[in-house]
Amino acid sequence: MITKNAFIATILTLIVSSGNQFAHAQDSVKTFVPIVNYIADVVVNTCGGIKTGALCLGYGELGVEINPWKNGQFNFTIATTHGGEPSYELVGDWQVFDNIEAGSHIFGLNAWYSHDIGKVNVKIGMQDVNDSYSACDASGNLFNTSFGGNQVLLSAGNVPTMPHNGLGINVGWKASNSLLWQAGIFDGYVLDFDNGNKFNLKHKLRACDGFVIVSEAQFTPCDEWTLKAGAFFHTGLDNNGFYASCEKSFQIQGERTINAFVSGGYAPHAPELINASITGGASLTALFSKSGADALSAGFAMAHLDDSHWETAIELNYRYQLSDHFFVSPDLQWIISPVGFEFARNALVCALRLGFEL
Repeated sequence: MITKNAFIATILTLIVSSGNQFAHAQDSVKTFVPIVNYIADVVVNTCGGIKTGALCLGYGELGVEINPWKNGQFNFTIATTHGGEPSYELVGDWQVFDNIEAGSHIFGLNAWYSHDIGKVNVKIGMQDVNDSYSACDASGNLFNTSFGGNQVLLSAGNVPTMPHNGLGINVGWKASNSLLWQAGIFDGYVLDFDNGNKFNLKHKLRACDGFVIVSEAQFTPCDEWTLKAGAFFHTGLDNNGFYASCEKSFQIQGERTINAFVSGGYAPHAPELINASITGGASLTALFSKSGADALSAGFAMAHLDDSHWETAIELNYRYQLSDHFFVSPDLQWIISPVGFEFARNALVCALRLGFEL
């Protein structure tokens, strides 16, 4: 059995073994960087789903990033989610149309150390698999959880991701300016809030629970293109699959840019889990603002639940940066054939997000 002590020992070994490489951070790099973020959503299900109605929910982060030397970084962050659960209470969709929905909890989010050794980066500790794998920058403004990362991977069974981040180690190798390869192994069974892990601080790695092994290659031949392809295997559930994505940007005029994306994933053996997914869409920045302070995004997300049917979400989103720290974002989603609740009907959901980012 691997315990938290083994992870701490590994961190200390990395620090000591590479002590000759440590140097004081340059003046341009802050040693302590505060992390303060908050999002508040108002959601209205206008028709369909389980029932119509309105709910409020929120998500906040508080932490610190510590850069004690130029090639090492610590991250310690706690988070809170509160308010209603619109997918569970109103809509009945499996993909979860609001990416901050998680009930009402206060919990540990990140506690990791990242270290660069030449072209190799090692990140170890409590972390989110989605921070390193299957993330899509072009779809970042969209609310639906399926746009944040490939659902075939993230629903492969207890994969550590918000709000249940877990222990893991990830190694990335920047082979060239255009090619990055990474591989990681993560806890395959993170206890949830209702099963003895109220604050997400109780972690224990056990071979009998299994591990999630992930590998991904990223190819960026130029600033306009990003290609990703990855594969995963959950040893405890004997579940495996693969995914791929493509992002392309088109410069139109000044700050006005179109960022398009498409992704897909498939898992041949995923009992009662998402075994296939397809997403696509685009974002247009500087629609009304010459400075690029706003963006209009649209996309579709399709997920197939094993032994069920396809659920589809079509989303339209607008985001406007009110200042350096505040933004507002109205959102509209049409959820077709929701599979999270037996009698849920097609739903039209409106949302308004207010956000603060330090």
